[in-house]
This record gives sequence, C-alpha cells and structure tokens, in this order.
Amino acid sequence: MTQLKIYRISLLITTSLAFLVAGMVVNVILTGSRHWRAKANAGSTMLWSRAMCRILGIHAVKTGALGEAGGFLVCNHMSYLDILVLGSIRPSTFLSKQEVRGWPLIGWLAALGGTVFVNRDSKRAALSSMREIEQKIDSGISVIIFPEGTTSDGREIKSFKSTFFKVPASRNIPVTPVSIRYASALIGKVAWYGGMDLAPHFW
Repeated sequence: MTQLKIYRISLLITTSLAFLVAGMVVNVILTGSRHWRAKANAGSTMLWSRAMCRILGIHAVKTGALGEAGGFLVCNHMSYLDILVLGSIRPSTFLSKQEVRGWPLIGWLAALGGTVFVNRDSKRAALSSMREIEQKIDSGISVIIFPEGTTSDGREIKSFKSTFFKVPASRNIPVTPVSIRYASALIGKVAWYGGMDLAPHFW
C-alpha cells in the first residue's frame, strides 16, 4: 500500500510539473489575448483535474445541469479534492484565498489555471477580484466559488459570505447551485477541515 501511495504521489507531481511547464508556454504564447488565454487556462485546468482524478482513483458522476458556460456556480466545500472533482467536469476557474498563491506547485498551477485570488482583509482587493470574475464570465468561462469561505465535515452548510454574489446580482446572471456528495464510506477520509494538516491528510 505504501509503495502504491508513493507511486501515485510521484505520478501526481510529475504530471503536475508537465502541466506547469505547458501552462507557462501557453501563457507566453497568448500574452496578447486575455480572452483566449483565459479560455486556454480554464481548459488546461479541466485536463489537469481529470488527470489528477484518474491518478487518485476518483470517479466523478454528474447529475443534473450545470447551466450555461460562462455562469456563476456556488458549491459546498469539504476538501481540496472538491477542486479536482468540479474542475474535471467543465472548463472553469475558481475563487481562492490569497494564501494559496504561495503554496509550492499547487499555488503555481492555480495561478496559471486562471484562479482568482482574493485578499479577504481588503475591500479594494475584493473589488479587483470581482472585476476579474466578470472578465472570466465575459470570456465564456464558468466561475466556481465556495460561499461558505471554508471547508466543513459536510454535515451541514455554513453561512454564506455574500460579497461575491454582487457580481451575478449586478449583471442579472443566474446563480447555479452545485452540491458535491462523496460516497458515505469515504466522507470521513475525504473531509479536510478544522485546521487539519494537509500533508498527513493527503497521505
């Protein structure tokens, strides 16, 4: 089992590094076109997410409609794996806390994938993030946010942070609710919340 874990993690890192290099090349090539760069980044995020899910043995089953591309989606949040599950379904971008940008490899990939980072302590930064979200939507890219602002054990939905709902409200864009549900036997292993350390949980 340990050897299998090491093999999978090595494959995750190798694959992610390959996507990182490819993403850097794509961003350089499309420097002059924000629209096409955003589309390429979202498409790359979907391919990377699918590759990660395949390596980790995650099988995502979608039921119901996700609305049109370029929409505004909100979802419950239990784990970092939520990103891979949602990202594997359609070209999308995510809203994330600013701290993630500084994470080795993951933060770099998130930035190259077009993630919108927000500094929760700055109203000016929030306004800038909202403008960035609008640009993504205008490029036909779905924006996914986790309005609870944190992860939970999945037993209940926490209060929503309302700031970023101003984007769909001001532009009359439908808000599509999405719910992730993991197999009941896995929730205890998948849920990452309450200050859990990332590395041992992922292992």
